[in-house]
This record gives sequence, structure tokens and C-alpha cells, in this order.
Amino acid sequence: MTAPTAARGSLSGATGSLRPPAESLDPRVRRLWAAEIGLWAGGAGLAAAAALGALTALGELPAAPLAWSALGLALALALAAALVLPGLRYRVFRWEVTPLGLYIQRGWLWRSWTVVPHSRIQSIETTVGPLARWLGLAEVEVSTASNEGGARVPGLSAELVARLTAELAARSGEGDAT
Repeated sequence: MTAPTAARGSLSGATGSLRPPAESLDPRVRRLWAAEIGLWAGGAGLAAAAALGALTALGELPAAPLAWSALGLALALALAAALVLPGLRYRVFRWEVTPLGLYIQRGWLWRSWTVVPHSRIQSIETTVGPLARWLGLAEVEVSTASNEGGARVPGLSAELVARLTAELAARSGEGDAT
């Protein structure tokens, strides 16, 4: 983490454009994101199925086959999203600790580049949800004093979380805070 970033120096490439960060997330994060989409879609599908079943049993739903078909289509689209979106998100999410700060690139339709300067870092938080814990992953969130400040890096291994938080903590406060 430190050696490659020190060799690169700035965030611009040879042409002066913003270069992509060097680090990618742990590949297991794709399974985490797919499971999260699946759980949300499954919960919404169960709620919709219960509502459709109740309305059909009460005779309040005249076009029950159409409603059930629409629910099936929505669940099929959610399954497709669970299969496709995590791979896309994984491919475009990059991060790196540079001499300037924590540099993050994300987004495949709307691209976003964030640099949190070391001098602005106020806190570093590690979060591990139940699914992430099961997969051996965690998320690091860096906060600043600004309302808009901060950034988060999801889907990191426990070893990488320890190294990242140690490096950011050691560098926090470096540089000009103005």
C-alpha cells in the first residue's frame, strides 16, 4: 500500500488527467453485494406476495394473474440485478492512500472521485455487518469536520483494514489543514 503510492507521487497521469487509484476491493465483496440485493428483493417480494395473497383471498383483486405475473417479473429483474450490479460496482470501485490523502474512485454511470486530505481526517471507523463478518470483510469510513467530508471503503479483508486504519491514523493531521 505505501510503497506503490510513494512511487506514484501525485494523482495525475502522464497526460495530466486524473489517474485511477491503484487498489481494488476484496473480490468477496461481490458476494456481499449480491446477498444484500437478494435479501432486500426477497423481503420486498415476500411482503408483496403476502399482500397479493390477502387481496386475492378477499376477492379485492380482480386481475390476480396479472398482478402475480408483475410480481414474478419484478423478482426476476431483482435476481438479474443481484447477478450483474455487484460485478459492475466491483470493477469501478478503486481506492488508494496517496501522499495527498485517501483517494477513492467509484461509479459506473455517474463517476465520482474523492480525495480526503490527511490533514482533514478526524476519525476512522471500522464497520462489520453480519453478512460482511460471515465473508470475512469490513468497511472503513474516514470522517472529516465538514458536513460533506469523509469517504468509505467497503469490502476489505481484516488484514487490509488493520493496515489501512494504521496508515491513515499515522498520517492524519499531516499537511496544511487550511
